[in-house]
Amino acid sequence: MSNTTTWAVLSDGRYIKILCSKGDGKSLVILNADNLQAYADLCYLMVNGKPLNGTGDSAKSKKINNIQFQADFLAEHYEQKLFDLLVIAAPQDVLKALRDALPEQVRQLIVGELAEDLTTNSNDVIEDRLGNLIVGGRQ
Repeated sequence: MSNTTTWAVLSDGRYIKILCSKGDGKSLVILNADNLQAYADLCYLMVNGKPLNGTGDSAKSKKINNIQFQADFLAEHYEQKLFDLLVIAAPQDVLKALRDALPEQVRQLIVGELAEDLTTNSNDVIEDRLGNLIVGGRQ
């Protein structure tokens, strides 16, 4: 049994959803924001369009670059060794922008890409669409 952790990153350009696969098989589990504060903070930022410490008009006036925040989050958590491989599903333009925003060392971890928005799909659909990419990346 492999102890490789693959993160399946789903993005629509504004929102991000991360599912994890540990070991062999196609099973994906949603990354729980309650167990990773930085993920909860990122989700808050994506939904509200401002940092947690932002207040008043100054916070609203700052345009948030969601793709860059997502790329920075992935780079930071790769450095913390929370994942070994990445699979990314996003609309084609978002997929390209996210890939381009990732540092080279993280970009090299991408074992599969799907130019499709899966952010609102159920786990069953996501596993069906990404399962072969995840398993294929471990061979």
